[in-house]
Amino acid sequence: MALMRGGSLLLLLVMLVGASCVATSPLGPPLPAPRPAATVTPDQTRQQRAEDLPRALEDGLPDLLTTVTPDSAYRDDVDVRELYRDLFAYADMPLRYRGTLWTVVEQGDLLFVQVRVSFGSGPDDWRALVVMFPLYRFTIERARLTEGASVVVWGRPRTMLEFTDDAGNRVAQPLLLGDGITVLE
Repeated sequence: MALMRGGSLLLLLVMLVGASCVATSPLGPPLPAPRPAATVTPDQTRQQRAEDLPRALEDGLPDLLTTVTPDSAYRDDVDVRELYRDLFAYADMPLRYRGTLWTVVEQGDLLFVQVRVSFGSGPDDWRALVVMFPLYRFTIERARLTEGASVVVWGRPRTMLEFTDDAGNRVAQPLLLGDGITVLE
């Protein structure tokens, strides 16, 4: 009987300590389990069938990857030096330049051409610009793109491309997103 009293006393003590631990727990008492809320299903009678919707694109889907701009929309009166002074004044403006192909670099799905554009008759009267062509948008005959070839490029200024040249100098040149390139005979 004494063992039973000691056991029940111990059990009572454990229950009191356990209850006080739960009551003073930083997490607080246990929360009830959340019940999912009911979701409303759409009324099938109020939905339109696809055949009943208006036909906005009767002639087919537009080609979103290629933008066709008339040749007359490209400006060829912007001096290449203006792009060096204030490129953002001409951002996304369709421009056309004639020059000499200086460098051709292919990186993955991108083709970069560096073009020397003259602005005067002297041997040092030129500035370079870089035109980037995404190859998934263009089929470019790269065999004709040789250094020293005369080209006409169409594109839209995006940013100043900064890089280190072969001599270790930091260089910044206008980067155009290319719309086209033609090698002149």
